[in-house]
Amino acid sequence: MANFDASIGGNETEIKYFDNQTHFVCTWKKIYLQDQPNVGSFTFQVILQDNGNIYFNYLDIPNVKISTSHHAHRIGLSDAFLSDEFKMKVITLYDKINLSREKIQNGVSILFEMDEICNTLTDCSSCLARRGQRYNCSWCPKLNKCSDGIDRSRSIWIRAQCDRFSLTETCSINVPIRRRSSVVENLRTVIVTLFLSVFLLGLVVIGTAFLYAYRHPTTPTGLWLLEHRPSTYLTRFKRFTGLN
Repeated sequence: MANFDASIGGNETEIKYFDNQTHFVCTWKKIYLQDQPNVGSFTFQVILQDNGNIYFNYLDIPNVKISTSHHAHRIGLSDAFLSDEFKMKVITLYDKINLSREKIQNGVSILFEMDEICNTLTDCSSCLARRGQRYNCSWCPKLNKCSDGIDRSRSIWIRAQCDRFSLTETCSINVPIRRRSSVVENLRTVIVTLFLSVFLLGLVVIGTAFLYAYRHPTTPTGLWLLEHRPSTYLTRFKRFTGLN
């Protein structure tokens, strides 16, 4: 970042970009400093990869000390975000990386590799494993989210009172218990469904057999049904007990 002015270079100054879905490239070609146009033009480039890596490529950099009288001069990365704090819009600087200005020369390329910070972790174990490192990660079971409490999800983190879990050093054992309970419930559902299916299928088979025997009395099934019809058993019962 410096006091550049794209209108000074006329037609030779260009700001070009290219995107192929995996790389976004932006190139500042022959751009001049507003308060130091006599030092010459600058040509540099940034590449954003979809895996999170960032490249700074310096193609043509004049060997000059850039003035900071009218504008700040910084080299590196910063991450700031807008949030609602106490019903006010607040810009929060989350993190920054500053590079040494002396190392910036013609032909220098700088690679920033993506760091696995708290809000990129999706489970409690990997979240707490990063505690005490560059980012002091904490796990909030209410949100199922990992954070250091000051990233872009800060307002959600505070509203859910996740800060009170910041001293927790172990993951809750409720998660595997709930999973086992869910498996048991699913198994019971399968067994009950299977039993009802077999029972109903049996009723259909028996009903079909009786209907066939009733309509075909001369078949073995029909003869068996006549021999074992309920009236036959009722007559035998009356004879045995002496009832009329």
